[in-house]
Amino acid sequence: MGHPGSRAGRLLRREAAEATVLDRRRKGPPRHPGIKPRALLDVAIGGAVGALARDLLIKAMPGARHGFPWGTLLVNMLGCLFIGILTTYLLKGRPHPVARPLLVTGYLGGFTTFSHLIDGVHALGRAGAWDQGAVYAVVSVVGGWIAVAAGLWGGKLLPARSAGPEGGPPT
Repeated sequence: MGHPGSRAGRLLRREAAEATVLDRRRKGPPRHPGIKPRALLDVAIGGAVGALARDLLIKAMPGARHGFPWGTLLVNMLGCLFIGILTTYLLKGRPHPVARPLLVTGYLGGFTTFSHLIDGVHALGRAGAWDQGAVYAVVSVVGGWIAVAAGLWGGKLLPARSAGPEGGPPT
């Protein structure tokens, strides 16, 4: 680069000023680096389909409403299995840009209830931070359990909902 007063420094300042002026003239919503509207749509579509698949599978399990949550356990284990498979597959070569947002973040994120947690633990491990991954996993699971318990307790403190006219929904 160069000293701010040098030719290179003046050129950089001029380019930055021109970019700012061009950004102000651009119509439409502001751009955010790293956020692509198409990827957001892919995540939304995948998430909707994944959540529907999860709901249908859990409801199809015998004893879905009582006892041990086998359906949720099955969904989470299948989702994690497929996160591992897809992540490995997508790391090989050049995947289509829609693949990860649609399938991993969207579909499997909607399908499972903790796929993002496992993906984060895996990423920390892949980066060599297995200790942080372990802490993240334990804190997430125990913290989630505590949050549910706190929510159940806090829900009891809320006033009862009054029925609306003729026993209908509240108005």
